[in-house]
Amino acid sequence: VPVLATCSQQELENPTASDESTDPCADKHHNLLSKLLCDELNVTKEQIVDFELCLADHQPASIGGVLNEFLFAPRLDNLVNAYTAMESLIASCEGDSLEKEGNIRMITLYDNEEVGSQTAQGAESSLTEFIMRRLCAGGSSTSFEEAIPKSYLVSADQAHAIHPNYAEKHEDGHKVALHKGAVLKFNGNQRYATSAVTAAILRTIAEKENIPLQDFVVRNDSPCGSTIGPIIASKLGLRTIDIGFPQLGMHSIREMACTTGIYQAIQLYKAFFEHYPTVNASLVIE
Repeated sequence: VPVLATCSQQELENPTASDESTDPCADKHHNLLSKLLCDELNVTKEQIVDFELCLADHQPASIGGVLNEFLFAPRLDNLVNAYTAMESLIASCEGDSLEKEGNIRMITLYDNEEVGSQTAQGAESSLTEFIMRRLCAGGSSTSFEEAIPKSYLVSADQAHAIHPNYAEKHEDGHKVALHKGAVLKFNGNQRYATSAVTAAILRTIAEKENIPLQDFVVRNDSPCGSTIGPIIASKLGLRTIDIGFPQLGMHSIREMACTTGIYQAIQLYKAFFEHYPTVNASLVIE
């Protein structure tokens, strides 16, 4: 066995006693990991009480495909909707579009969505309600309660595009395709919060700007994931729709989406901010 490999193996399996004795985290973390962090941060092991460490792909995002039609990047779920929501909010506020606005345009980007949302700043916390109540504080004592039925939440999370190798996993009439627009998500068990009313509102808005939409219903024999949509809808009694844009490789170290999806997302969310008040006012429910 080469000498270098032998030394490395010994170091991995048998850290020195002196290192162990000075490391307050020795029982929880490998000596070499602690040493690597100390060298990087220029501190001693005694100065580290504990730490949280998450690994991430550090390679930059890239565009590829014959027509540059694909986007390859880590954490597209859910940076796609975080980025496009911010861009659309900014774009919707340009010009004089706010002069006659009677609503509050708002986006919320939550922490901890992938691990359950049950944190102080997650979607299942009271943070959203507290913020919305403060926004209504200048009105009457019931301003918040009156605002809720007038409001509308777009719960935006990425959607699974049809995988060419596993087409049978999708319902025949609900095969989500790349480049075909936003995906409206439906589920009879309320894993998604979309209803006929909330879908009709967004369809009307999309039609005004000629933005394509797709419908998605998971197969009955497949488990269905969920989003923060039902969490917020049940907590606040807020009309909610679950949508997303198609991608492949969901939750892998590097995911794949379509470049048209980014453009379509910005256009759809911008249209929502601009057209929702008039579309909502014209709604007749029987």
